[in-house]
Amino acid sequence: MSTRFLRALSASLGVLLIISGVDSPSGASSNSTGNTAAIALYSRAVTTTNALPVLEDTSTNYFFLQDNSSTLSTSGFHLQRGVPRAPAGFVDARVIQTYRIVGTKEKWILTKIVPDCGATSACRHTVGLEFFDAPTSEKVAYLTGPTTKYCWAQSFAPSNSYFGATIGLSVWNVSGKFFPVKHHADQTIFTSQYSSGGQPVTETDWVATSTDRFVRSVYQGSAIGQYPAYSFSVVETDPTSIPLAPNFPTCAS
Repeated sequence: MSTRFLRALSASLGVLLIISGVDSPSGASSNSTGNTAAIALYSRAVTTTNALPVLEDTSTNYFFLQDNSSTLSTSGFHLQRGVPRAPAGFVDARVIQTYRIVGTKEKWILTKIVPDCGATSACRHTVGLEFFDAPTSEKVAYLTGPTTKYCWAQSFAPSNSYFGATIGLSVWNVSGKFFPVKHHADQTIFTSQYSSGGQPVTETDWVATSTDRFVRSVYQGSAIGQYPAYSFSVVETDPTSIPLAPNFPTCAS
């Protein structure tokens, strides 16, 4: 099980962040149960993948973004996750997370959320967001206009951040109940189950057998109480170049 995407989010400091369903898992090797052969193979893939200097995850059907152009002057935006489809007034979004890893631990995380609409007209007012989580702060940028105009609009201490990312953890860990592996072509397929915020989650991970690296995942949450069922997918790549941390100026007041 990976910690990516499943960290707690906060709704604070005047910006409405609507969340539902997924909470932050604890995740440790001692929490793994089930098929011992699968756990051993998964642990090997976790060790190999966490040793890389950078990982990039692209997900769909995870976050939904609301038209926010009218509230940019007051630093407002609306996000929703953990639901099966975009609610009324929201559009689909594509999420790209970049993890800079040093010594198997995250040094910083960059999360870019951009509109991903079927029709241009549906996105005509919606702008993207970028969250940069470092050990001492989380910065938020609004992706409007040319890239040369991007700027940090908000900055928070980790305790008040939206993503609540604890820098210094590993991207991947071993946790949950594992089932026997399956093989397809040149990939090993893992299935595990665990509870996230009380909601049952089934995670399926594909690992390239030639490299022992994770390549994609599917997360399926079961409906329980007020939380609906949901499903989202993640594709993971290993960029060949090591990215620099973004260095936007602070927006003018």
